[in-house]
Amino acid sequence: MSGLPDVLNVKPMASIDTMNVDTNILDPIVINSGFARFVLERKGILDAGSTFSISAHPVVAGDDQCWLPVKTGAHALIKRAVLKVGTKVISSSDDYGYYQTMRRAFKTCEEKGQKDSVKVGSLDNMCPDEQGTGLYQLKDVRYPTVAAGAVPAFLRLRNDPALGPVFQIKLSDLFPMMRNMMLPLYLIDTQVSIELTFNTQTANQTGRMAVFSSAYAGDTSMSIGLNNVQFLADYLTYQDERMDATAKLVMSDRGLSIPYEDTVLTSSNIPAATGGNIPAGATVRRVQVTRDLGLSGRNVRAVVLHDSSDVVNPLVGVYGAQAYDVPDEYNYRINDQLVYSRDVVNEQRKQNQLSDVFGTNINCLNAEYSKNGQTDRQTPPHAVNNHMISTNTLNGVNQQVLEAQCHFEGVDLTTDPLVQVGSGTLVGQKPIESLRTIYQTANDNHNRELRYFALVERAMVLKGGQVMVSA
Repeated sequence: MSGLPDVLNVKPMASIDTMNVDTNILDPIVINSGFARFVLERKGILDAGSTFSISAHPVVAGDDQCWLPVKTGAHALIKRAVLKVGTKVISSSDDYGYYQTMRRAFKTCEEKGQKDSVKVGSLDNMCPDEQGTGLYQLKDVRYPTVAAGAVPAFLRLRNDPALGPVFQIKLSDLFPMMRNMMLPLYLIDTQVSIELTFNTQTANQTGRMAVFSSAYAGDTSMSIGLNNVQFLADYLTYQDERMDATAKLVMSDRGLSIPYEDTVLTSSNIPAATGGNIPAGATVRRVQVTRDLGLSGRNVRAVVLHDSSDVVNPLVGVYGAQAYDVPDEYNYRINDQLVYSRDVVNEQRKQNQLSDVFGTNINCLNAEYSKNGQTDRQTPPHAVNNHMISTNTLNGVNQQVLEAQCHFEGVDLTTDPLVQVGSGTLVGQKPIESLRTIYQTANDNHNRELRYFALVERAMVLKGGQVMVSA
């Protein structure tokens, strides 16, 4: 984003300048149990660090017995977010909780424990267990006894919206475009709005918005604390010379072109084996899975896959991407060419390819990423026989359920090591083909939900106060 004016770039300016920050607390103009809409004021530059406040509460019972999914936190409360200028959709995030769960796996332990634990309500740092056995346990929880952990009181959800914790979600987390730029609201003549669609969790569900203590057997329905949903908008203004220079670009014949990154979601599924195809004993069933990703004509920077089982994890909720007992294999065909000369099957290489997408190493245990080293590789079903996470509990839930829940996969499609604007791969008329081979066993045969998040390049042009966006 080096072509942006300094005042719109999230990077530090080359020279010191006077900046005024005007923070407004905006209430939604429309809000109900499933939706909220905010309208932004037409002034200054919208800071990427602006935040939304939000809370969740057990509806009937479960007071003090539930908390947010440990790896997702408050991101689990939002299903979809849309940034609009007038009726034009500038950026959108679908199945937001799943995508943000993947992104959070690349944060440092310090950020997870010292920031997100308080602001987002997550609990996903690991450390050696209290017993000194060489196994791992959750770190940022209380341990009244060496084998039994408890969720800190300040993270437990309450019936009363006035008592329960209120969490914050940054604007730059909701929309990928806001990680690299700030929006000049004072130069846009059309109304700018943000729409949030909330997740729902009914009485017979768990793990979508919150997870519960093992001893709890009551109503698990959840609601959003409507009075706590607000937008803390930071509007920035600089000296007149800088603001006027950006305005001149917008009023010029060519206008101001702003390239940015957006996500496109493609959802699919893999059904479990049924009837005579159900594997039994040592049988391993090989299944080839081909999926088309409709990204024709787009510049694609990367594709990341969240592959989730229909078994709801009691700590991670629905947001876990459980690894297979027998490692899956994958490849991609783009513009009639395979990305890899041979399919990717080695778990360490999968981690490396995924890290290339996000530009840093994934920050989770090997035991959280895959079942490599935990399964019996001498027998065909690869049954788990060597746990690496302790049986210590969290509010009665065995922490071993955290094993192999971060098995995300990705392919980096940038053509420039500096990842400059335009470095994505241009997809021709044919869609991208995802080519996978999975292995179903007697202990690993579940329905799977596939979510392919494509990181695509788009462009927005501000000209004379009007906004035009590419597809």
